[in-house]
Amino acid sequence: MNETRKTANYKITAGKNGNLYGFFCGLSKALVCESAEVKGASSEEELCIAWEGYGRKHFNKCRKCGIWVADAMYNPDMLNCVRCSPIEDYPDYCPGCGAKTREPSYFCHICGSKLFYGGEMSDEKAECD
Repeated sequence: MNETRKTANYKITAGKNGNLYGFFCGLSKALVCESAEVKGASSEEELCIAWEGYGRKHFNKCRKCGIWVADAMYNPDMLNCVRCSPIEDYPDYCPGCGAKTREPSYFCHICGSKLFYGGEMSDEKAECD
């Protein structure tokens, strides 16, 4: 299920000089941030201004299911939400050879097996055009 939302879920509240946008985490449903009053030529432009200026920096987009989530609901090693890739605790023993692990490392000091699933960082550009 890959959603194609360009922003996190949001709610619009009318203000005196424009609209306020509240952005919500796709998993926890918690309000993560709220914009100042925004005024645009169209509703799409207004949403884009609020998202790029206030909301986007507080969210991560899951690479697997496509939802926008707050940092607490994101697994940065896998670039996915915690529903798609739960956060893994550091293992006490190597899954490859069974050796007791030493200091935190991504690979076993005995056999070289990967201890974590790991991930790669990438620069994701905002999708609001």
